[in-house]
Amino acid sequence: MLLAGAPRLQFDPRYQTFFDPDDPQRLAFEHLREVFSPSDSVVFVVEPGPQGLFATSTLSLLEFLTTEGWQIPYATRVESLTNFTHSEAEGDDIFIGPLVEDVSALDLPGLARIEDIARADPMLSGRLIEVDGDLTAVVVTVLPRGDPLQSSRGIMMAARELAARAVADHPEATIRLAGIVAMNHAFSESSQQDSLRLLPLMLLLILMGLRVLLASWPLVVATFAVMVAAVAGALGAAGWLGMELTTPSALAPIIIVTVAVADCVHVGLATARGEGALYTRLRVALDEHHGPVLLTTLTTAAGFLSMNFSAVPPFRDLGNLVAIGVLLAGVLSLWLLPALVMLLPDAVRRPSWVEAMGRGCAALATARPGRRLLVGGLVMLLVLPGLARLAVNDDFVSYFSPKQPFREAAELVDARLGGMYEIEYQLMADAAGGIHSPAWLAEVDAFAAWLREQPETAHVLTYTDVLKRLNRTLAGGAPKAYQLPDSAQAAAQYTLLYELSLPLGLDVTNMVDPDYRSVRLLVSLRDVDSRRVLAFEERAGRWLAQHAPAVTERHGGINLMFAHISERNVAAMFEGNLFAVLVIGALLAVALRAPGLAVLSLFTNLLPLALAFAVWGWLVGDVGLALSAAFGMTLGIVVDDTVHLLTRYRRLRADRDVASAVRSTLATVGPALVVTTLILFVGFACLAASSFALNSLLAQITLLTIALALLIDLLLLPAWLLYRASAAASEHGRT
Repeated sequence: MLLAGAPRLQFDPRYQTFFDPDDPQRLAFEHLREVFSPSDSVVFVVEPGPQGLFATSTLSLLEFLTTEGWQIPYATRVESLTNFTHSEAEGDDIFIGPLVEDVSALDLPGLARIEDIARADPMLSGRLIEVDGDLTAVVVTVLPRGDPLQSSRGIMMAARELAARAVADHPEATIRLAGIVAMNHAFSESSQQDSLRLLPLMLLLILMGLRVLLASWPLVVATFAVMVAAVAGALGAAGWLGMELTTPSALAPIIIVTVAVADCVHVGLATARGEGALYTRLRVALDEHHGPVLLTTLTTAAGFLSMNFSAVPPFRDLGNLVAIGVLLAGVLSLWLLPALVMLLPDAVRRPSWVEAMGRGCAALATARPGRRLLVGGLVMLLVLPGLARLAVNDDFVSYFSPKQPFREAAELVDARLGGMYEIEYQLMADAAGGIHSPAWLAEVDAFAAWLREQPETAHVLTYTDVLKRLNRTLAGGAPKAYQLPDSAQAAAQYTLLYELSLPLGLDVTNMVDPDYRSVRLLVSLRDVDSRRVLAFEERAGRWLAQHAPAVTERHGGINLMFAHISERNVAAMFEGNLFAVLVIGALLAVALRAPGLAVLSLFTNLLPLALAFAVWGWLVGDVGLALSAAFGMTLGIVVDDTVHLLTRYRRLRADRDVASAVRSTLATVGPALVVTTLILFVGFACLAASSFALNSLLAQITLLTIALALLIDLLLLPAWLLYRASAAASEHGRT
């Protein structure tokens, strides 16, 4: 029944899925899109080759892209060097039209004239053409409708076909695709590549590893069935619940498969180690492990459910999806796995390596546990200060693999054109038509000048440059006349003249609102991360408040949305992590029925997390969206090993001394812990190879955590139990 919900699942590739509908930065950005013309775009980034930008062949290429760009689905505007609206005086006449009207008619002086104009115009130079180079861009603005995945795919297919046709006619040129639509499509492509590449690879590696480690095809087949059933059930449940898959949540099957295998291994190895008939061995294995498996299922699910505190919807969906899969896997490993093993031919035999590894694990319960604890304490003193080096920071372009075409294009734009990181400002006057006030325009122009002086700024697009250019044109082209009009009436006339002169498809609504109450100013930033973006935003806000009292502003931008969500997610997940710790601690206290062991278990599970993040602090330092959600998830995973160890230890401790109970626990549970850790390592290592950095970073911190958790469980936890017993015996001897 659950599986029937799977066809209801849909994939949404848009960056908007990372934000709640009431997210303040998303609301601000969508408000700007409502006031001004939409800004979603496909950007053709053109490297013309050895002939240079201002050659007839290159201008013909740009002319072709500009004309054919209108054929891209949902296109509403096309901007390029060739159709850039230029104004100049010819005697008593004013000419306003495209900078390049007929490429074939241009001679060398004509080409030189176009270059002089383009290089000097602040609305072109640094935005659509490189300031001191030949890189250029053709921007196709689109207004997608209907299914997000299909519309994104249709736009990108048309854009790639157009780029291929252009390069076929101009093989010396190189064309890359950037822009918001290209980024959205990169999200879906990354997810599709991971699903087609990583999931089959992980399944193959896990099945090969299980066959070698368990030495039993029936156990491998039964485990595979549990994995598939858990994933199918979770995806079906997600469909019934109305979830949409996104790039982060689409990798839930990889995590579910990995966790499901861990449950099956404990039951399978216990069955293989037993004596007697298969039915008897299964009964004994289930009797010993049904409690720990159910407990670890609940603690793992609690860890993933803590992701519901996240400020990022895809991470909440990921947590819920995996939690459903984990619960299904826990139940199926105790119900479906034994049934399948009984139905299959009895080929469950004790693997030859188990006894040897069991003896090796038991040998870890050595004398002088204090020495091991001392070494562990010294390591902690050296490593844990790395936590102080952690800082919230992110870069949404680096979410994609360096080999991803979108990232290559985005980094090229960031390095040589206006930059990929933009902040849009709506600068408002106090009344309709107020943007024509000379005093108000002067404050806007001063803000644009201040922005251009900032070290992060790559380009500033402002309507005041249009008015200054028109003023110079109407003054006969005198350089000194490049200034704002001196009256509101003149400014209004200039605006009307500009509007009437624009060709079809290039209206003024991308810069001026219909009531002439506000204008749009776009500042592009270069080589910045989320920390610097937020610092720039705050600095610009202070300047406006101090130096532009007549200007009211709203601002937004995709990079701002990601920068703020990174900070907000860290704060939100602090509450989620506290929830996970409290719930898991309560479950351990009830299940172990020994407060001391519950506290010890919780500490043993928090320690590898602290050490992993401290190591991250020393090696990397930055914590972004992915790592802010990692704590609860990894806590839910690593608690499994400690639960199995302490549950077994508590049972043996009833009729044995501490040393004997510790050795026997390590001998019986140790091999299963090593196997499950290896399987978890393989699964998350495949996830770490994801082309999407959010998924890859989440897997990397998990890999580090589970490796440290195994070392602590096999080395420090037994040493602490032995040390406490030795200390208690010494105290008893003195009394």
